[in-house]
Amino acid sequence: MSDHTGIRVGHVSALTWNKLKINYGQLRRDLVFNTDLSVSFRSLPAGVAHKKMTWDQGQAWIAGNAPAQEREYTVAGKFPIYHEQAFATGLGRELEDVLAGEGVRTDLLTIGEGVKLTAPLIWQIRFHDGNQAASSQILHVKENAEAEVILDYGSDKDAEGIAVLFTRVVLEKGARLKLAAVQTLGRSYIHLGDMGLSLAEGAGAEILAADFGAEDSYTGIQVEQIGAGASLNGRMAYMAVGNQTRDINYNSVLRGKGTSGSFTFDGVLRDQGRKAFRGTIDFRRGARGAFGSELENVLLLSPEVTNRTLPIILCEEEDVEGSHGASIGRLSEDMLFYMASRGIDEKTAERIMVRARLDTVIREIPDEKIRKRLRAFTEEAFSDESLS
Repeated sequence: MSDHTGIRVGHVSALTWNKLKINYGQLRRDLVFNTDLSVSFRSLPAGVAHKKMTWDQGQAWIAGNAPAQEREYTVAGKFPIYHEQAFATGLGRELEDVLAGEGVRTDLLTIGEGVKLTAPLIWQIRFHDGNQAASSQILHVKENAEAEVILDYGSDKDAEGIAVLFTRVVLEKGARLKLAAVQTLGRSYIHLGDMGLSLAEGAGAEILAADFGAEDSYTGIQVEQIGAGASLNGRMAYMAVGNQTRDINYNSVLRGKGTSGSFTFDGVLRDQGRKAFRGTIDFRRGARGAFGSELENVLLLSPEVTNRTLPIILCEEEDVEGSHGASIGRLSEDMLFYMASRGIDEKTAERIMVRARLDTVIREIPDEKIRKRLRAFTEEAFSDESLS
């Protein structure tokens, strides 16, 4: 068992003025591991294969099967702050080095060429009180295959521990994937959810993320649209109530001609909740005709919350379009007056707006049992007066 203190995660892709102290996330606890994890699936249909690997075997698989992610042509101060990885993930190299040092096991899930799953494949990981563990996954969707996958992980409400999910996704030519990551860990957990995706020509990914549990949560997503016409559509919902912290790093790297990437982040902050968001759209040479957008919607329900945002657009190519947007604010007096005129008090109005904001993701998750559990989880979080 090793001790990894003070690691930084979610580095921005280019140097910026650090006045807001937001260029990266800093772990507030030592990162140590004390147990191994087991994973389970509700079922594995025909055309889907699961293989257990050592860390080194997983790295060798990535080196032999994932498309190369070349450095940018114009460095523009990105290295070494960029923390290069052979297969980039949103939280970056330092976390990957920790996992390598620990020899974390890797699970490879392969969806065969041309396979079209008719039901969502649910990948379950359960943490228990005192668990300090990491899980590494590779999801490989072969040419022209189509699948929905739910990565569902959580624990009991009052559990304490450390949970690391390190997920890499490779989509071959024409592959289509809807991937939902659902995090409902206990209130005293530290969570690091790291993800990297590589999209070949004509591949399409839809990403849904529900980041609801844990005291401190660090989420990183890096999407590399490599092949011409590759596309991403993503949505994330999160909440920070009580003393919860959310640190989010999103990088959309558009490399291929006519690629596109859009992601919307919907959040609710209450009490002393804290959120830092870094969103980068990165147009590399060869991405002519590419489009990238990122939109943030944040509902602030307390004057004591902390909300920090750092949007970045980087460009090496002509004829591209990139945009950032933000809607950040409190419930308006007009909205509260409208609700009150219909007999709805302020507390109830607040819950209605919270439910609407978080349900933008929940309703899209392709499993009724998980949707019900998430709605119950959020209702409890915002009806718990001890957090107010």
